Amino acid sequence: MAITVVGEFAVYSGYASMNEYLALGMHRAGARVYLRPQYLDVSGCSGELLGLWARSAPHLGGPVVYSSWMRPDLECYAGSDLFVRSMFEASQLPAGWAARLNRARAIIAPTRFVADVMRTSGVSVPVEVVPDGIDPQSYPLLTRPERRGVTTLIVAAVYNRNYGLPGLADRKHLPEGIAAWQRAFEGDDDARLILKCRWGEPEDFPDDPRITLVTAEERTRGIAHWYGQADVFLALGSEGFGLPMIEAMATGLPVIALSSEGQRDVCTDAAGLVLAVPPARFEQHLHEGREPCGVRGVPSVDDVAAKLRWVAGHRAEAAAMGRAASEWVHHHRNVWDYGPGVLEVIGRHSGRARFGIRRRSRAVRRRSPSTASTAGPQSHTFRRA
Repeated sequence: MAITVVGEFAVYSGYASMNEYLALGMHRAGARVYLRPQYLDVSGCSGELLGLWARSAPHLGGPVVYSSWMRPDLECYAGSDLFVRSMFEASQLPAGWAARLNRARAIIAPTRFVADVMRTSGVSVPVEVVPDGIDPQSYPLLTRPERRGVTTLIVAAVYNRNYGLPGLADRKHLPEGIAAWQRAFEGDDDARLILKCRWGEPEDFPDDPRITLVTAEERTRGIAHWYGQADVFLALGSEGFGLPMIEAMATGLPVIALSSEGQRDVCTDAAGLVLAVPPARFEQHLHEGREPCGVRGVPSVDDVAAKLRWVAGHRAEAAAMGRAASEWVHHHRNVWDYGPGVLEVIGRHSGRARFGIRRRSRAVRRRSPSTASTAGPQSHTFRRA
């Protein structure tokens, strides 16, 4: 009996990157896995995944793992042995989500925050937490050279002109992050800020020659090379999980993180290894810019600036924190634990055999899927005449 994974597959984008590791992790743990891609980008895709796709049957004969936000095609699988992997970034699910989720046998949430939001929003089927993770070979502990000044990195998957697109781009709290950085390093010519965004133009941001904007979509397995250029990482978004946060930690970067929504789990579980910033206030969350869906936390510019100044004044202590955080992430958020964890959820709730689960041995480094090379990134340094 096979498990069918429905979702997007692309190594460079949120759900889509985790879906490849989900499928490969279940396959390596002993399950027979079929793929039903909503979208598949073969750029950087592993030959192992393409092999699963080539061997996938067109029919459904066993459990289905639907790994996506709520899309209309979910209805196609409602009569199946259905499991849904999904998340949300604010305190209340959009209208209709709970009813659709309740058609599954169980829900797989990446954080305790998401699980709680689902339950309080009316999801009555079991909700189990299986955290997302990173591939240690894609995000190893990096050695950073000594350099003048502090380089700060922000990774924001979405951005639009003038911090627009309410409910999506604005939940990344880019204005607060940039303002905190400018406040912390005012007059410091050696300070640098790298903004790794999917969209944006230099004129959208403050006129500051110390800021570099990187907008290219890098279709590669990870962006460790950008984390390697930084000395501290700002993870200030309201997230269902917060993958860039643990990517940065995995490479040894000290991380300043908003400790609300999904990132609160890591801030709690790895206490002392993250420079946590509690929300200074809560604001209304508008799903897709229209529908009110509870609230989300907002960081204080002053608090973030104070944490940045601490990193600048305590370089050795911050680096030691980053190294300890890397060890924690590699042990507790290893992506090769993800597939077996999902298989255990399926086994508990499907009434079927446990698919011959083989757990990953921590003493053995698992092979990383092969990657394909792509064009290099584009960057812009802000200078105006």
